[in-house]
Amino acid sequence: MALMEDQPVSRAEVTEVFVFAKSDRGSAVYVELIDGDFNAGDHVRIIRGGIEAAEAVIFPRDGSTSSAGETGRLPHALVKGFVCSVGDIIEAV
Repeated sequence: MALMEDQPVSRAEVTEVFVFAKSDRGSAVYVELIDGDFNAGDHVRIIRGGIEAAEAVIFPRDGSTSSAGETGRLPHALVKGFVCSVGDIIEAV
């Protein structure tokens, strides 16, 4: 059986955060893509200070983070399950 080669992990850094009133279960974020792409409903881990802080689900506004570039918008998404901070790394699970 052939070994699978390591696939690049989708990663992005949070550049801005908008927390919803009365919500501790998610945030809207602008991201700078480091590698790959995120699609609606992808399970992600949030890395803060080099340590995994939480697992969550991401929902990019345009269906995927790469689609934002096609529309001229900065990539942004809703992260459900965790309130992000600027500098957090979002990484595919």
